[in-house]
Amino acid sequence: MNHPHLLFSDKKGKIHRHPFLKMAVSSLNLFKKPKENDLIKIPEGSSLFYLPNRIPVGFNEKTGEFTPLFEFEGNPVFAVAAFIIPAYLRLYNPAIVKSGEGRLPLWAYAACGVVGSNVYVAAARIDRRIRQSPHFYNGSIIRKQVKRFLKSYPQNRLVRHLSNCALNYNCLAAKNFFLKRWEAPMPTSRVCNARCIGCLSYQESDCEASHNRISFKPSVSELYEVMYNHLTSAREAIASFGQGCEGEPLFYADTIAEAISKVRENTACGTINMNTNASMPGKIDLLCRAGIDSFRVSLSSPQEKFYNRYFRPLNYKFSDVLRSIETAKKHNKFVSVNLFIFPGFSDSKEEIKALLKFIKNTGVDMLQMRNLNIDPDFYFEVLRSRDFTPQGVTALVNILNKEFPRLKIGYFNLPKEKFKNFENMVILNKR
Repeated sequence: MNHPHLLFSDKKGKIHRHPFLKMAVSSLNLFKKPKENDLIKIPEGSSLFYLPNRIPVGFNEKTGEFTPLFEFEGNPVFAVAAFIIPAYLRLYNPAIVKSGEGRLPLWAYAACGVVGSNVYVAAARIDRRIRQSPHFYNGSIIRKQVKRFLKSYPQNRLVRHLSNCALNYNCLAAKNFFLKRWEAPMPTSRVCNARCIGCLSYQESDCEASHNRISFKPSVSELYEVMYNHLTSAREAIASFGQGCEGEPLFYADTIAEAISKVRENTACGTINMNTNASMPGKIDLLCRAGIDSFRVSLSSPQEKFYNRYFRPLNYKFSDVLRSIETAKKHNKFVSVNLFIFPGFSDSKEEIKALLKFIKNTGVDMLQMRNLNIDPDFYFEVLRSRDFTPQGVTALVNILNKEFPRLKIGYFNLPKEKFKNFENMVILNKR
């Protein structure tokens, strides 16, 4: 494959191919030429963005230099990045230079280029499952299903909330609920004890949240209706607390535990999961006793100082997260870590060493490796350092597979039928 050409945008958002500058990628503050094995055709359903106040950087093969492109044919230009669909892991950030103020919206920006008529991205598939592929979501069917559910549950505020998520926010998990399959969301909490800089539902900065947080506390009966319906009728059913449209679900653990107990009195079907910051070990114990099946614990870094810089915890410490995981494992619950991947940082020698120690000490069952949605330049400021030694995201995945053969690595939450029977994907890195 030929080295992809640089993509750039004009001020109207129209994307162009540069005649001779080639695609470059970034790993923290290091510009690089992507290698062929770093690139795949952009997955169907992915999006391209132009980045305001960001100058694209291309590679000039004649001079051997990385060259910022400030204008083209006398007109100002902007960088272009890709947002790839779920199940794919970004390997590099776009090569850009900041040229003005303002934060980019909360998306995961991946480096991209073009060969002929095909766009390529620096990414690899991390989960072979086809959940959340765009062609599985037929808009007309979803609208019909939403109408049916609203008619069947006219008093259930949570069903109404999920209908808005499905129809207006394009939430694929909410759509799954109405399509009776896979993982369905159970948003519950209006409050949180962290001030995550990348929170999708609450922002104190000039970067707007992606969507509104849930504005009410669902009752036990409302949670029961949604949960029981999904677990008893959906394919590979997972009812999952802790969503992007809410705060920390452990604040409502008593209500959730009561709803879980009621469900488990009536059915053993399906998987009940919670996505959480794991800040309250006592509430984790309560949920385990109520009958929850699994937890997914969010982590930006296994190093406390970097964890704190992203999560900015209120009234809890990183040690509480570790105790919560220990508590869940004592109850023989399946524990995943939702590891936010940021190229150049997550795959640095320092982070890899800390991650290997974390996995060994906690005995977590799975890593869900997900792209961190954030402005790269802002995250550099948060880290307060670029003094890392990147090894490459592909190298990180291969090291994990080698050091922990039992460890499951993927993207999506697992149904309990797959807790033992799950096959990792292998990302080849032959040169």
